[in-house]
Amino acid sequence: MLGTFVDTAISAEHGLASEADVFMTVDDPIAVLKGAVGMEFQGKEFFEDAAGKVGHPRTKIVFESLAKQEQKHIDVLAEELRRLQGGQSWASLTEAQVSAKAGLTLSVFQEERMKHLVLDPNAGELEALKLGIEVEQRSIEYYRNAGARVSDPHAKEVFNWLVGQEAGHLTILSSEYEYRSNPGFYYDTMEFSLEVM
Repeated sequence: MLGTFVDTAISAEHGLASEADVFMTVDDPIAVLKGAVGMEFQGKEFFEDAAGKVGHPRTKIVFESLAKQEQKHIDVLAEELRRLQGGQSWASLTEAQVSAKAGLTLSVFQEERMKHLVLDPNAGELEALKLGIEVEQRSIEYYRNAGARVSDPHAKEVFNWLVGQEAGHLTILSSEYEYRSNPGFYYDTMEFSLEVM
């Protein structure tokens, strides 16, 4: 099922879901969760790939950190998916996080054929950061839409948490992009001054 959703939502340029709300045409929470886990896998793989290709140490650390955070999102979403597929209701965010830390989640996409985000081997750091920004923007849109469509309070809690997580990632990537394209400034603040007082 995920392959169908992912295939119809992939852009030709990067292999990225073209519109987050493509997944939202279905009211089935299991399908929504599969789409979410698929996006997180795509994001994790992209950040791992980008970390291996960039040269700037700080940018590499940013991508590595984001890949680890995407794995945490996968674990929480996979736990929710496991519960729903087993006929249970949504877990609270705390319950899902505890189960994920205990290693109780399933590897739900081992056999799924998914398209992958493609980072051109010749892409520079700015291009990688731009694509990372796009990944996060689409994730935020997806989770906002998902949160608006679900009625279960635990589901809303999980999707709202993911919006906050991805918004934080977007801030980090945007700031890194600004820093790399406008050296001397980081998070809109001058790092140092060459002027003598």
